[in-house]
Amino acid sequence: MTTFFVFILTISIVVGIHEFGHFQMARWCNVKVLKFSIGFGKPLFTFRFGKDRTEFAISSIPLGGYVKLLDENNIETSEKVNKIDLKRAFNRQPLIKRFLIVAAGPLINIILGILIFSFIFMHGSKQIKPSISELPVSSEAYQSGLRAGDEIASLDGSEIKSLEDLLASIKDHKEVFQDVGLKRNGEITHIKNLLWTDEIKVFPYGLPILIQSVEAGSIAEKIGLRTHDQMLMVDQIPIKDIPDLIASVQKNWSQSYTLTIKRENIIQYIHIDKELFESKVDKKRIGIALGYDDVIIKTHLVEVKRTFEESIKKSLVQTYAFFNLTLKTFKNLLTQKTDFKDLGGPIAIAHMASSSFVEGIFPYIQFIGLISLNIGILNLLPIPLLDGGYLLFYLIEFVRRKPLSNKKMMISQRVGMLILGLLTGIALYNDACRYLLGS
Repeated sequence: MTTFFVFILTISIVVGIHEFGHFQMARWCNVKVLKFSIGFGKPLFTFRFGKDRTEFAISSIPLGGYVKLLDENNIETSEKVNKIDLKRAFNRQPLIKRFLIVAAGPLINIILGILIFSFIFMHGSKQIKPSISELPVSSEAYQSGLRAGDEIASLDGSEIKSLEDLLASIKDHKEVFQDVGLKRNGEITHIKNLLWTDEIKVFPYGLPILIQSVEAGSIAEKIGLRTHDQMLMVDQIPIKDIPDLIASVQKNWSQSYTLTIKRENIIQYIHIDKELFESKVDKKRIGIALGYDDVIIKTHLVEVKRTFEESIKKSLVQTYAFFNLTLKTFKNLLTQKTDFKDLGGPIAIAHMASSSFVEGIFPYIQFIGLISLNIGILNLLPIPLLDGGYLLFYLIEFVRRKPLSNKKMMISQRVGMLILGLLTGIALYNDACRYLLGS
């Protein structure tokens, strides 16, 4: 029951914000709003408000919402429209106003996501310290004064607060760092002219790698891998961190090899036959979620708070990365590099919402930000019936200097309905298999 109520609350917030974007932009553009509904179907609760006596409703099917604008193309025969109001009809508005009204919904979702992430960054969270795990004595970095156990405090004057900051700073950086600030035994020291190389291993390199979950029907399940198994070697080559393990698995793809694991303090060898890869040649994943020993990780956590400027910047970077990930996911779905089984529907959202809610208020707020961002980006996809589809029509209208014909609009909307229907059906089927049938 908690899962259901948390799901309703989450969808109401995210959809409410989305529809409010359409609603408020329509009001700013002086377009008459007839109805604002959270949910579809029969209204459970309604009231009228404002100079236009807009009907606000909470409806029986809590899987979306809509804003109904005065539009001559959608006027029902039973409706009597005041001729004075016709100039406020949506279809009579200039292209720029129609574009803004449609774009406002997904944009306010994206803005909400950015603001929530900024708030979380400013509030602070536990993150992994930017410390050195291993360093060969023969390396140039060691000769320069760097030691295992050192915590990186700054790079060329830029403060490093977490492992995430460190990895972002050294990524694709091939120049010498002129000044490296280190925290050692509680004191700050500095190293000059340090070239960061692959020999410098940062935490959690070297920690035990544990399987956190195994996907149903995956290669991992077929060969007998289990949750809490510790990954030791791939084809007799020791594994030191998760990226190393992923690279080894992909390198040996479509080949027979042996995994060495530790299960309940007993070393075991698991053989993977190349025939198992035949149906998943493009995926290059065996279906396991990986992590490190939480007990050890907790001893290397630090509370990280960001300034307002840092928070906004990191939120924008995160939003951009999430946008690219969404586009890549859809591209991979079309090219079958991503399995349709990975799609989740309302039940998946409900379970994730409930889990974050149980963890606490801040994880739940962060989840709302993530879902809001997701809804915003998905609605900008150029699929007919989505906001992005209408925006594409308006761009075509701008280029052609005239709108598409009603026939072309109808055909495209049917195609959009087919695409969305298929994706929704697949997501619901996956939900049923995961959460109802347990497969």
